[in-house]
Amino acid sequence: MSQITGQTKVSAAEYREHDFDLYAKRIVDVGSNLTMRIDYDTRTDDNPVYVGLAAKGLSESATGWLLYKFEYDANNRIVSKKVAYGSWDNRASATYE
Repeated sequence: MSQITGQTKVSAAEYREHDFDLYAKRIVDVGSNLTMRIDYDTRTDDNPVYVGLAAKGLSESATGWLLYKFEYDANNRIVSKKVAYGSWDNRASATYE
């Protein structure tokens, strides 16, 4: 912990998550024990539009889903990924930011 300066001590967890050489935080991947659902745009290009992640066993009608909505440009490249929280069944009407 030689990088600690000033009066405030950094906790061991904070120290391990920070890369002092890059001045950046390390990111931990979401666990693989989640259920994932994907809804494709079958009308046009078969690109995924909605992706949902939830704890295994959570019903599709229950809130608690992490929802992603993808938007594409004319060349079918992802140009935006927006996030909402809610149920898989209501993914189309969720408020994405």
